Amino acid sequence: MTARRSILVAALFNAPGVVALWGRRTLELTPVAVGGVAVGGSARAAERVLRRALSAPDRIVQGGGCELDPGAEPRRHLIWGALTVTMAPAGNRLVGWTVGAGRLPDGVHLPHDVTTATTVRKALRTIPGATTRWDDVFQKYWITTPKEPPMMWAGDQKDGGGRITYITNAFEPCD
Repeated sequence: MTARRSILVAALFNAPGVVALWGRRTLELTPVAVGGVAVGGSARAAERVLRRALSAPDRIVQGGGCELDPGAEPRRHLIWGALTVTMAPAGNRLVGWTVGAGRLPDGVHLPHDVTTATTVRKALRTIPGATTRWDDVFQKYWITTPKEPPMMWAGDQKDGGGRITYITNAFEPCD
C-alpha cells in the first residue's frame, strides 16, 4: 500500500462518523445490574460506567428521604432522557434503574428488549413467566415474573391495552 493510500484509509477510518459508529458504547440494563455493576455495588463505579457509555447526565436530582419510610436514606438520581439511575450516596450504593416516558439514549439495552415502545400485549408474550395485576393505588397495570423478581414493567390502562409506560428493577414509590 502506498503512503498516499495509507493516509486515505486512515482518514476514512478515523472520520468522526466512522469513529462514532464503531466507538458507540452500549449499556446493558438487567434485573440485577447496570452496565455490569451489580445493584448494591459501588455507586461510583456505576457512575463511571454510565458516563463512559452515555456521557454526562442530562440532569442530576438530589432526593431526600421518604415520608412513607422515615428510615429511608437520601437518593441521587442521574437522568439521561427516559433513563434514571438511582444511587444511595450515603452508602455509595447503586440502587437501580428506571425507564419512563421519553427517549431512551442510544445503545441502552433493556431486559427482553421490552421498551416504552412495546405494547403491553407483546411484553406479556415476550417476558418469560409474566403475570399481571392492576394496582388502583399507582394506577398501573403491573407485569412481573418470578424468574426476575426485582423487575417490573407497567402500562397505564386498566384493561392491559396500550404501551408499556414504566420499567424498573428498583421500584421505590417515594421518589
